[in-house]
Amino acid sequence: MSFDALPRVQPAKSRLPMALVLDTSSSMREGDRIGELNAALGTWRTELLGNSHLARHGEIAMITFGHQGVRVVDPTGRGDREPAEPFASVSDFAPQPLVAGGVTPMVEAIRRTFELIATRKQQIRQQNRVLQNRPLVYLITDGVPTDDRGVLTDRWRDLAPAIRAQENGNHLLFFAIGVQGADMDVLAGLAPRSHFNLADLDFTQVLRLVSTSMDRTSRGSRMDQPANQAYDEVNQLMTQNEEIRKYLENNG
Repeated sequence: MSFDALPRVQPAKSRLPMALVLDTSSSMREGDRIGELNAALGTWRTELLGNSHLARHGEIAMITFGHQGVRVVDPTGRGDREPAEPFASVSDFAPQPLVAGGVTPMVEAIRRTFELIATRKQQIRQQNRVLQNRPLVYLITDGVPTDDRGVLTDRWRDLAPAIRAQENGNHLLFFAIGVQGADMDVLAGLAPRSHFNLADLDFTQVLRLVSTSMDRTSRGSRMDQPANQAYDEVNQLMTQNEEIRKYLENNG
């Protein structure tokens, strides 16, 4: 089914900004991971439309790091330049295929994402809308942070306190997901309570777990709930999903 053939959903007044921060570095060429990710994004969007809550309240931004450095991708797929509106409703989310290449400027991508979210929250207030819950950020990577020359860097250590400040101020929730090849020590440093090693899953399964956690967080947590409590709830949910997956693999 093409994106255009999918049903459109009338957004609700309250908004839930969600940002995907995706690794598109050269390592994503191995085994055509980038092709797998592109196919998974199309499937994921269809599944999001099947969730009435996320389809009505959710809006998605997509930031990539790797090919052409840090890029804010047009979530509607209508252009290949940085869009004037980085967030799009679930109905309008139809990005162009991603390309892999280059180094891994993960730190810069996360900082850019936080800037986009701060701007979007201000716009929501100016439009007399309300936040349905705290914005959600999902980092998905198969690598290790580098500088602009491809040299490994530990500048992520300076970023970790900024993430904690965002969480403690109830400004957002940050999740770090590692697929095959990711440095889980780095992700644990960035997201001590909300990092996940999904190295044995394909991208369709990874994004399905992302949307499950999105739904759980947006429905179950309050704006004033401590971030660690929200993370604990998602961790419990992800553990249940992992147990279900293993059961199906062993008994299917």
